[in-house]
Amino acid sequence: MKPVFKLIFCCFMALSLGLIFSPCHSQDLTPNPSHCITQHGNGTINWTTGTITAIGKASPQGNKEFSNESVLGSARTDANRQIIRMLKNIKVNQTLTVEDHAAKNDVILAGIEKTARDATILRQYYTSDLSVEIMVKTNILGGFLQLVLPENIRQIPIINLEFIQKSPPVKKQTPYTGMIIDARGLGIEPVLNPVIVSEQGSAIYSGEFISREFAVKNGVCNYICNMEAAIYDKRIGDYPLIFKALRKEGKENSTIVISMSDYLLLEKTTERHNFLKECRVTIVKDQ
Repeated sequence: MKPVFKLIFCCFMALSLGLIFSPCHSQDLTPNPSHCITQHGNGTINWTTGTITAIGKASPQGNKEFSNESVLGSARTDANRQIIRMLKNIKVNQTLTVEDHAAKNDVILAGIEKTARDATILRQYYTSDLSVEIMVKTNILGGFLQLVLPENIRQIPIINLEFIQKSPPVKKQTPYTGMIIDARGLGIEPVLNPVIVSEQGSAIYSGEFISREFAVKNGVCNYICNMEAAIYDKRIGDYPLIFKALRKEGKENSTIVISMSDYLLLEKTTERHNFLKECRVTIVKDQ
């Protein structure tokens, strides 16, 4: 087949198979400006939605057995490779990456590969020389978190607040529904399992407060890069507590510190047991 006819034939087949342009959702390609996004080469981690996108590329050059399917498969392999790299670079906490956590655990490694394989196609197209660029998206919530979150995050049974409450509750019109930590200006780096303490080191939020069911489904916390968007985020409900982070401390500056007055207010909030257990916590950071 002459080269020009081969080009026409391949383009026709690509269009017939829906390979030149695939339907995609504009919100997937143009993320909300309030979302916290980390760029990694040809891929991104969206910490607000818990999604990872990657762009894979492949060319027919040097491929003697060229076909649309083989080049598309090579592009998909390239995208999957990038997803795996990004997943391994995610930090469980400031001192432990997923790759370190998975180094001696074949189950976690297999789960990382499955997360990449499960990625859905957002966009794919051919260039004039029949090279392929493909964009895929996968989710770190669910199965991936089940594998990599620390074992100290366990299922917590339903709490009967009547037995916990030993003193009259703080009078207010509406019970608090979640917690926002304003960490803007501190250079917070997103991790899967953050730790928040008071100025005197009392634990406020860590694995012991969280039920694994909610942590796996929604993430231990949500990261948003805009305070207004955080306040209206459904995750923390209509009446959240809002605390200003004072500083970072501890090994690798990994712990977020809030004031003692905020800590005491939280301690008086009986309903905290439920909203912390359900991971209704948002950390606001700089973009």
